[in-house]
Amino acid sequence: MTLTELIKPDLVFPKIVCASKDELISNLLRQIYNTGREFPLSLEELLETIYTREQIGGTLLPSGLSIPHARINGFGDFVFALATPAQPLFHEGQEIRLTAMMITSQSGGRYLAVLAALTKISRDAEFLSQLNEAETPEEFINMLRERHLELPELFAVS
Repeated sequence: MTLTELIKPDLVFPKIVCASKDELISNLLRQIYNTGREFPLSLEELLETIYTREQIGGTLLPSGLSIPHARINGFGDFVFALATPAQPLFHEGQEIRLTAMMITSQSGGRYLAVLAALTKISRDAEFLSQLNEAETPEEFINMLRERHLELPELFAVS
């Protein structure tokens, strides 16, 4: 299974408008809710869950990949959204170049597989710059498709 097989075009948001990391997270989560997907938590509860996880740290990698996420008991789905900021965005002196928001169950096998693939992508600064130039979800997904990123088999089907 490849990374792009998990990407839904309605969950790709190139050039999302935001002035801070918290605003990026909030705007992205609202966009996800606007797609009509159902969650066991309200928007506000899920946002609080993500912000609580953010306080622990470690969700912004040195490459500029931001991975706000929530693991929810009793949630049997995997929701994965991608966004790039419309303007350069910095958090504590570090640029956020690509955000991958994931909402999953506590076991979260797909979360780990997607995280591995995105970490690989994030090591290529030139490719991240190209992704930041994408104007549409289709353009963004096609760039990723060309990379043909296989998910680790151990996690790909869970």
